[in-house]
Amino acid sequence: MEDQNKKQNPENNQQNKQVVSQPQKSRSGLIFLLFLLVILLGVVTWLYIDQRKTTEEIQTVLTSEKDSLQSHLEQLKAEYDELMTDNDSINQQLNLEKKKIDNLIAELKTTKATNFAKIKQLEAELGTLRAVAQSYVRQIDSLNTMNQALVAENIKVKNEIIEAQTENKELEETNKDLTGKVELASTLRTENLKAIPINKRGKANSKINKIEKIKVDFTIKENVLAKVGERDIFLRIAGPDDYILAKSEEDLFEYQGQQIVFSAKRPVDYIGKDLDVTIYWDNNGALIPGQYDVYIFGDGAEIGTTTFDIQESGWF
Repeated sequence: MEDQNKKQNPENNQQNKQVVSQPQKSRSGLIFLLFLLVILLGVVTWLYIDQRKTTEEIQTVLTSEKDSLQSHLEQLKAEYDELMTDNDSINQQLNLEKKKIDNLIAELKTTKATNFAKIKQLEAELGTLRAVAQSYVRQIDSLNTMNQALVAENIKVKNEIIEAQTENKELEETNKDLTGKVELASTLRTENLKAIPINKRGKANSKINKIEKIKVDFTIKENVLAKVGERDIFLRIAGPDDYILAKSEEDLFEYQGQQIVFSAKRPVDYIGKDLDVTIYWDNNGALIPGQYDVYIFGDGAEIGTTTFDIQESGWF
């Protein structure tokens, strides 16, 4: 009986070993599978992070390119602004090109940075607008050159007219008609302009209690282009408080389309040569200490300015 049990026990032991070894193999396989899954998950995670980083870098580059394109468009628009001239026809064309730029900027703002093809299309249109701008630069330069030549020719003609005035009185009258059309060149000019407070004896004295008059001396310069004949020269004195010294609020003259008050006036007969002029303003008690601004007007234009000072009361 015991021998029979001994014979059966080895068989049972072998079966037990097989039962034990099978779970161990299954566990090892599971561990290996989990290890592979961890490695696979790590690889997938790394690939995801790398892909995301690459995508972000591409996004950054595309965003930068979009911002750069917008900056270039705005800069080009500013360049078109600088090209504006006195030529209405060219200005009209420039405004049309500026409108195209505005449309491109608006279109760019609604374009996603990832839309690479659209951004490249807008860049191509930017290049076209740059080329158009360069053509306008050349056109405007050409017009400026022509204008300079015309200006030089006009100056030459005016000089010839001036020389002819000294030889022929009839031509001088013709020149007078012409210079009446050239407003800037025909404007009177003054020199040696001085404003001096004087006392009762006619001596210079800036003490406020000694001042009898303000004496204003100047010379109307020779100007062969200026219209000859009688005209009024107006004196306008502004105090430290910007109050205009005047005898009456009704003493007005026209300047730049407005009626403004004057302090004093004097008629002169200008014959195109240097003319010395003196105008007095009588002290009416409105003076205060400080600096005064003096303005001279003739033919509707300001032709000279100076200043003088008035001091506090004193004995001398």
